[in-house]
Amino acid sequence: MTPHPPAAIDPGRMLDLIGIEGQLLTAATHDVHPDVPVPGASGRTVAEAIWFLGGQCEDALSWMGASEQAARAWAVPDPVSLRGVTARFTARLAELLAEFGTRPPQDACPTWWPEEHTVRFWIRRTLHATTVHRVDVQAAAGVRRTAIDADLALDGIDEALRLWLGYRLHAVGITSTRPCSVGVAVGDAAWLVHADLNRTFVHRAEPERARSADAVITGDPEPMYLWLWGRLPDREIGTAGDQDAVAQLWGLLRLATR
Repeated sequence: MTPHPPAAIDPGRMLDLIGIEGQLLTAATHDVHPDVPVPGASGRTVAEAIWFLGGQCEDALSWMGASEQAARAWAVPDPVSLRGVTARFTARLAELLAEFGTRPPQDACPTWWPEEHTVRFWIRRTLHATTVHRVDVQAAAGVRRTAIDADLALDGIDEALRLWLGYRLHAVGITSTRPCSVGVAVGDAAWLVHADLNRTFVHRAEPERARSADAVITGDPEPMYLWLWGRLPDREIGTAGDQDAVAQLWGLLRLATR
């Protein structure tokens, strides 16, 4: 049987969601100090998280061949001003959305993932980066977390596992410390992670096959998405089988996504 992949999100919807996520992030900065730590695995303050996200927008602009002026890096303000770093992020995001608006999603474009070299890659990457850091800023500000739609979360799970764990980890030369397999099952969508001492491989799989792995991780789309990105604790998802394998997967993801 063919595995059930998560339904691809329409690029137009992704662009709409990027704008919404950016607005949610900006709104959450109104009553928070720039030095408040962001909960979860990022290890950043609010100001650092927003600065980092602005840098990711600049990085995408550079990969897409935007003008040197549009893609130039800004100097870190001294002293750090939350208003300043937020203004830099919103300006960069607006420039990136404008760039997306001039090119079809299927237009050829350099990327760092061998499986996709189109503008759509950067639309997807910008959406998930903005969503994860919006969650960070809302958590640090004590703002109720805005729900993440199931299709967005499923697409983000696929990206975290296949792009970051399955490719990026190998690209930076990191391998597991012991062979193991981990299944990730979210409803009808499932992935099988196989780690050996040379490389970590990730494939979409049937849920039954994923559940036959050494360890199995299960959950609803939103908590699974945020757990894979280190934004929620283990109690938010279900685990069974080899707990050392689960811990290794979590640790490898932190190295892949840092």
